[in-house]
Amino acid sequence: MTSPDETHSRNLKPEQVAAAQKRSTITAQLLGFSGLLPIAAIFIGAVMWPQHLTKLSLLANLYAGTIFSFLGGIQWGLTLNPQADITISKRLLVSIVPSLWTVLALQLAPTHASWFIVAGLNALLLFELTDPEKSQRPAWYIPLRINLTVCLSLGLLAISALHFNHAV
Repeated sequence: MTSPDETHSRNLKPEQVAAAQKRSTITAQLLGFSGLLPIAAIFIGAVMWPQHLTKLSLLANLYAGTIFSFLGGIQWGLTLNPQADITISKRLLVSIVPSLWTVLALQLAPTHASWFIVAGLNALLLFELTDPEKSQRPAWYIPLRINLTVCLSLGLLAISALHFNHAV
């Protein structure tokens, strides 16, 4: 049985499929990179109003933790693919770790929480990079995931570094 999307894409000409894939790539990149705006805004706010640094750091960690949990949801979603070869229980286990990791991180001081979330984001990225089923995802996913993880990690670490400047 084929889904409506599969049936629809089979009726498209190759150039129409290529155009649709290009639009999908551009949309994903725009949405992905726009997701970095809150971290940039929090960093700017923390520089401008250092007296609110602790609250802004918590906000940054909450936001990054939400993104991290979303990335776990992607892993859960990949288990729904009937052609998935990787042990489903392994991917399901990996899919819940970001949410639990974030809850644990948010129990720590803001600077430690940031480092903890950055470690988790990068560990999940490493799992995805070594995943033998990369072909289940669109071609744009891994490059975008790398770029966004690097930018989000640097943003969190920059906000965390402000605590050290503020303490001096």
